[in-house]
Amino acid sequence: MTQYFSTPLAIFLTLLAAGMWGSWMQVVKLKKDYPISGIAFMLYMFSFVLVWAITLVLSPVLLPEGLIVAISQHTDVMWEIMIGGAMMSIGLLISLSIMNDLGLMLATTLSGAVTSILGIITSISKEGLPDDPKALPLIVMTSVIFLLASYVCNRASQMCSMDQAAAEGTVNGDKPRGKVSFKVIALILLDCILMNGWASGTASGTAAGIQPILTCAFMVTGSAISMLVAGMIIFTRNRQWKTVLCIGSSKKPLLLSAISAVCHYGGNVLSIYAMPAISATLSFLFGKTSSIWTYSWGFYYKEFQGAKKKTMVVLFAGLALYFAGLALLFFYNFG
Repeated sequence: MTQYFSTPLAIFLTLLAAGMWGSWMQVVKLKKDYPISGIAFMLYMFSFVLVWAITLVLSPVLLPEGLIVAISQHTDVMWEIMIGGAMMSIGLLISLSIMNDLGLMLATTLSGAVTSILGIITSISKEGLPDDPKALPLIVMTSVIFLLASYVCNRASQMCSMDQAAAEGTVNGDKPRGKVSFKVIALILLDCILMNGWASGTASGTAAGIQPILTCAFMVTGSAISMLVAGMIIFTRNRQWKTVLCIGSSKKPLLLSAISAVCHYGGNVLSIYAMPAISATLSFLFGKTSSIWTYSWGFYYKEFQGAKKKTMVVLFAGLALYFAGLALLFFYNFG
């Protein structure tokens, strides 16, 4: 397996990718009346153009054997990676819809535990454990810490919702947050299963030794195809094509989608190139720090406005656990 970066640089790039992942979803706050499905659709259309443009321009350097030859050498894994990308994009569409109803932080914390477990199991099953006897204890300990962090933060989000409901029921004039009903829980579980396509696709590519840019190109192709099919159904049925394409209206949603594409799949490219140096499993764990960025942006948008002091103490305890897990990962790599 080709290692492209040193371990410190690989970790830095993975954390940078996590920051990009934890930041771009703020478009949910800025889209106004633009349909959330339109954001997801345009994001993956822009991502497809972005990743394949990079692939074609840099293929003489990154793929010296030639793009066509490189693809033909990995057709057996290509479909598996594309399916992973397709699952991820549909999962992201569901995830954005949930965030739009529940709020960014609550939706993120509810899905954190299931996503973590599935992602770690998938990464290990595809790639195996790192060749270090300390790897398994580290993965178990860090996973437990991150799961506990997700639970504590979820509890804080629930407490905040109760605090706000007891006060006014709204935050800054926004509509009241949606309730965590059985339907919402079912959607979150489905979303977690679909979003696991990211771990499945990237781990498959890394384990097979495929060039990272080609893994990303396969994934974005699957994402674009699945979102194109979903868009044709949703936008045709709801007669929303003019709205989604911003025909005769502000082009700001298209700009937001393009920026989101750079953060989302740009982060994917950075993460996949860094994986060989730290393994897909550890990369996945480092990527969980995206939640810290999500909460940071949540504070900026005052999602915890009106929360009681006790609620904030619980929240900061959850965030401290995320940093404790991150410190453990650093100790493993540099201790």
